[in-house]
Amino acid sequence: MAIYRYSETFRSMLYRYKGCGDIELSDCFLERVRLLIRLRYWGYVIVFAPSYLTHIQKRGFDHVPTMLAKLGNPILDIFEKTDDVKQSSQSKNRRKKIGKYLAIKGNPVLKGKKVLFVDDVYTTGSTTKACLRLMRKLRPRKVSVLVLSKVASHGT
Repeated sequence: MAIYRYSETFRSMLYRYKGCGDIELSDCFLERVRLLIRLRYWGYVIVFAPSYLTHIQKRGFDHVPTMLAKLGNPILDIFEKTDDVKQSSQSKNRRKKIGKYLAIKGNPVLKGKKVLFVDDVYTTGSTTKACLRLMRKLRPRKVSVLVLSKVASHGT
């Protein structure tokens, strides 16, 4: 499920939040749908697409879990990006290889749990698919996907 269609307005707000460190914007992305998400995903643990550690450190916060904090669900930081590969600068074919730069951290326990995977922007789905493949090894009971914004592709 995507909350927003990717637009110049969304891109600009995400850049201000993530790129410029305007942490006060964190509530804006989910405010109008927070109750719906709480109801629909009650009892789920949340996992999210990783950012590269150096980017998180430079920013001073991890943007996706910061947005999700007010939902009240447990949030597990189970993925890591092992190299600084910026997806937006990659071709569609190169994006499909993002999985080789993602890994599971530690020994998270997802077996038998309902999991909500969250990412900020869905363009080709490569990150989501790679994370879901990794997560499958942890044997969750159910996995749902929520993206803040989906880039419109031709024909959608």
